[in-house]
Amino acid sequence: MKIVVHGNTPFAWTSAVHLAGIGHTVTLCADWSRCLRTPDAELAREPGLLTQLHDLVPKDLLTLSSGAGLMSAVSAQAPSVAGASDVNADAFAIDQHWLALGGSADELLAYAQRLESERGIALAPLVVLSPYPLGTLARLKQAVDATVYALPIFARGGSMLSNLAKPPLLVIGCDDEAHTAFMLETLRPMTRRAGEVMLVPLAAAELIKSSVNAMLATRMSFMNEMATLCESVGVDIDLVRQGLAADPRIGSDYLDAGCGFGGPSFSDELLDFSRSVQASIDQQTLIANALRINERQRDILFRKLWRYFEGDLSGRCFAIWGAAYKPNSASVQDSAVHPLLQALWAQGARTRVYDPLAAQSLRECYPDQPLLEIVDQPYDVLNCSSSAASTSAGTSNDAVSSAHSNPEANSTGADALIVVTAWEIFQSPDYARIRAGLRQPFILDGRNIYNPDYLREQGFTYVGIGRGDVF
Repeated sequence: MKIVVHGNTPFAWTSAVHLAGIGHTVTLCADWSRCLRTPDAELAREPGLLTQLHDLVPKDLLTLSSGAGLMSAVSAQAPSVAGASDVNADAFAIDQHWLALGGSADELLAYAQRLESERGIALAPLVVLSPYPLGTLARLKQAVDATVYALPIFARGGSMLSNLAKPPLLVIGCDDEAHTAFMLETLRPMTRRAGEVMLVPLAAAELIKSSVNAMLATRMSFMNEMATLCESVGVDIDLVRQGLAADPRIGSDYLDAGCGFGGPSFSDELLDFSRSVQASIDQQTLIANALRINERQRDILFRKLWRYFEGDLSGRCFAIWGAAYKPNSASVQDSAVHPLLQALWAQGARTRVYDPLAAQSLRECYPDQPLLEIVDQPYDVLNCSSSAASTSAGTSNDAVSSAHSNPEANSTGADALIVVTAWEIFQSPDYARIRAGLRQPFILDGRNIYNPDYLREQGFTYVGIGRGDVF
């Protein structure tokens, strides 16, 4: 089939490459004016995507449009009827438009209507990938003369291509049963490998996608609420996690306590869903409570630092591992690093950050912040100047005072190491090197990736999330 994929989102790129890889003739129509980084930097986050992209383009299975004109890809592949009197129009007919635009529901509708008007004929079927608030697809169906499909993508960043090739759940939404066979043929290689295939109405497809996100958010917020309880009763949240994971009715996914979830549009999608649910049932929603817990959790790292240093943060230097909202991503959108950095800067503290992929994204967020230093090697975050260490004297915190009086303390080291993102590279570090690089052996573990008992045996002061200690 001839398919045009519209958008410059991860969904758009991954879908275009996958569709071309299974034999469809695909044009990716991306609006580069909305792109913040080069394509290679965007695509490098997804294993195998760049390799397949560079393999498919020379074979004419995948064509990339720069989006100089919104419909440049469409015009190249399907000339308008008015100008095609001497051309077999069927040879250029587009079978489907896949919309993976991101943005708001109003932007989706405006784009589809513009696409319809500039094509000059009835649209080929529209397949909507990006999640939108409930009711958006019904509005789209009324606004354009085309069959509308919903194809919510259940894929994780860092494994989107493999998730598309072998989806655990494939939901196909369409209100016109007579047209489902057409979409099933388009997706036949995926349906054969999918763990579960569901054919549902448009509204059900929207609700399934939003409900999955809400369930995951609720699990994470529940664990963070339990972590707060664990600190008050002196229990390690990891023991609770193991007990829950051992119950086959619950399973082990999304049970890690930490410093809050985030990610591109995730919280906004949940907020939209919560408002829709609340408007429909006219009562406070569980989703809204999960979001409130998450908002509180995103400040937890700063609160623990404030209590540990008894408010004496001005002039200190803090080493931070991780800025991305999750491992294997270069995105810092809605990451827990932002409230931490901004709160520390408000107190006059310096910050040194290392992240394997998200360094450039963080630089773009804070191009002129003098209290932020982004380094290229993980252990370089520990190397603070002596000026940052000179403000530490006089604190009343016993643990801090003891560390400062330690003759082995590094007077030019960071005051603490803070883990924000659970990258694998941070999982088994050189503890001796960390201790040598710190002014005091203090680790604040925002993702609970370390063993508290082992670190304490190594002489560290260890603080995690819900690990039994109150800070």
